[in-house]
Amino acid sequence: MTGDLLTLDHVTKAFAGRSGTMIEILHPTTLAIGHGERIAIVGPSGSGKSTLLSLLGTLDMPTTGTLRYDGDDVTAMGERRRSELRAARIGFVFQQFHLIAGVSALENVTIGLQYTSLPRARRRERSTEALEQVGLGERLRHRPSQLSGGEQQRVAIARALVKHPDIIFADEPTGALDTDTGHTIIDLLLDAAGDGASLVVVTHDPTVAARFDRRLHIRDGMVSETTQGDEHA
Repeated sequence: MTGDLLTLDHVTKAFAGRSGTMIEILHPTTLAIGHGERIAIVGPSGSGKSTLLSLLGTLDMPTTGTLRYDGDDVTAMGERRRSELRAARIGFVFQQFHLIAGVSALENVTIGLQYTSLPRARRRERSTEALEQVGLGERLRHRPSQLSGGEQQRVAIARALVKHPDIIFADEPTGALDTDTGHTIIDLLLDAAGDGASLVVVTHDPTVAARFDRRLHIRDGMVSETTQGDEHA
């Protein structure tokens, strides 16, 4: 597949401060993400990592500049169309899992398909396949409280994978896990990207970031880039 999947063109993000003046959290940023790319976003706390991820994932809109998804101008879309885009083509994995406590792992994953036109039987079939993909084929009926932290994150990954997304965004997906479990989770995400999805991971862990060929560094709202071949990567 050719062309860029997602582009930012001179994008900024600002918020109103206590005095009412606008404070620019993300300074003018231009970058492109290709189909199947694997990217880590790193930087100190408060540097703008999550702000950048929210913009890339269309969860928030730029103050200025243009965001394009597969050539379409997302900044010109209404919220309903952006929601449809996210539901159909974008997967999200968060540090805190965001699972529904009262239902099974299978139902938590099936929720990822609730805005599709797939019949219920096919949704459950796809959800079962996704849980098997992350090694939880024997835990379909377990509720989150019956699963370890690593298993809960696997459910969250399966929920992202079940829609067969173009791109997966993961915000500190290993932050609540021990080191060994965290690296297993990164393995799963990288395997998912190997199936064709682009992958963008926010991480504070340099050993996690080192596993990505492309790294975006953000500090004080300014984005720079390194690759594995760069001296200071």
